Amino acid sequence: MKIFYLITKSEAGGAQTHLADLCRYFKASGHDILVMGGGAGWLKNECANLGVDYQQNKYFSNSPNPFRIFKAIKEIKKSVANFRPDIVHCHSSAAAFLGRWAIKGKIKTVYTAHGWGFNLGMNPFIRCAVLLAEKMTAKYTDAYICVAEFVKQLGLKYRLAPAEKFSVIYNGIEPHALVPRPPTDEIRLSFVGRLAEPKRPELTIKALGLLPPEIKKKIKFIIIGDGPKRDYLVKLAANKGVMIDFRGDLPRQRVFEEISHSDLFIFVSAWEGLPYTILEAMAVGLPVIASDVGGVSEMVNKTNGILVRNDVGQISEAILLLVNNKELRLNLGKHGNAIVAQKFSLAKMLPEVENVYRKI
Repeated sequence: MKIFYLITKSEAGGAQTHLADLCRYFKASGHDILVMGGGAGWLKNECANLGVDYQQNKYFSNSPNPFRIFKAIKEIKKSVANFRPDIVHCHSSAAAFLGRWAIKGKIKTVYTAHGWGFNLGMNPFIRCAVLLAEKMTAKYTDAYICVAEFVKQLGLKYRLAPAEKFSVIYNGIEPHALVPRPPTDEIRLSFVGRLAEPKRPELTIKALGLLPPEIKKKIKFIIIGDGPKRDYLVKLAANKGVMIDFRGDLPRQRVFEEISHSDLFIFVSAWEGLPYTILEAMAVGLPVIASDVGGVSEMVNKTNGILVRNDVGQISEAILLLVNNKELRLNLGKHGNAIVAQKFSLAKMLPEVENVYRKI
């Protein structure tokens, strides 16, 4: 098969990691692959390492500018004419809209919804605009892949397509060995993500600020990632007396190394699909405290972590419970590692995507 992948951004992120894994698998299986993305970041470099052709579409963006939309579609059509794909597989809302509008059903088309652009909790105006765009292009979609049952149910709720067009295929990652931490009084609490909406690390800082002083001084909050909220978070941490360590953006392998030496993982967010960073934390055996949004409850339950509302008091209570109970932390972490192996492995995900291709 000749597979044409479309994605809005090339920066490091969950959708880009997912796409790189697909490229690796299908390239090794002898298929021809072309990736088109906005920008020349992490994904472009991964494609080069894999020997996969990458084309930059400089007009890809989330902007409603008609000129950019017209030029982006023109670039897609040009690549389709040259590459002549058997399957077009879209990732992320903007690229999915542009790709399907350009092709209009002339080639079998798949859209992986990593989290709808009309997700619950988003700005109502943006939700309505994205939902309208999705309904306009849904008829040009041969198959929807949803990364969580929550994502599928939201698509069905808004009647994007009949149920038979939807498949739930969970994100998958490589298994990782558990790394024992040396005995220490310090508790390392980690978060990984872009410091921008919908992520809410500020709620974690406020929750840590509520802890008793003797507990708070034992905790180091490690933030991996960068973004426009960083300066605000620095000031907030100083105001709340919270020890915080910003590591910035790190290569994926470095992220694994960092969180492997943590004690707890926390992920507070306003809306999500199925976050890769939670899977990565589970894979290295960390107990997880996470917002009960999107498909998160399909990963995290009482056997491997604690689900919370985005309430500072409840988050603080969850942190305190796990900080004070090392045995509970270790048991939850071991269960999380086992859940990844059983339910969220690449060995499971990749053949399921291939089955969707062959089905259509």
